[in-house]
Amino acid sequence: MATQLAQKPEQNVKKPDYVITPPVDIYETDNEYVLKADMPGVAKDNVNITFNNNELEITGKVDEQYTSNENMTYREYTLFNYYRKFVVSNAINPEGISASLENGVLTVKLPKREEAKPKKIEIKAE
Repeated sequence: MATQLAQKPEQNVKKPDYVITPPVDIYETDNEYVLKADMPGVAKDNVNITFNNNELEITGKVDEQYTSNENMTYREYTLFNYYRKFVVSNAINPEGISASLENGVLTVKLPKREEAKPKKIEIKAE
């Protein structure tokens, strides 16, 4: 699996802020969409999730202890900050969005609006 390195799209940035696009799996249930993103090295306090105009934006800043060159003898693996943006449908209920972070995996739950949930159609016999 390749990891994409990109420049974060921000205005008024004086120096490049490089980020990687975290790999994401998205699952759908009858009641919600569940998004799981791999974000190793990121603490809960360094994750920012916003939902505005049907856009879900996720940023994660890696803890400095993992990126500092102080006392570094040898490095083969480098962690970068994370950035990902999704456009989602009107089927999402923004008031019910929740997120958790465990063992470097961010889980975001996007509940569906009632009208977007599947409905069972009753068949009448004549």
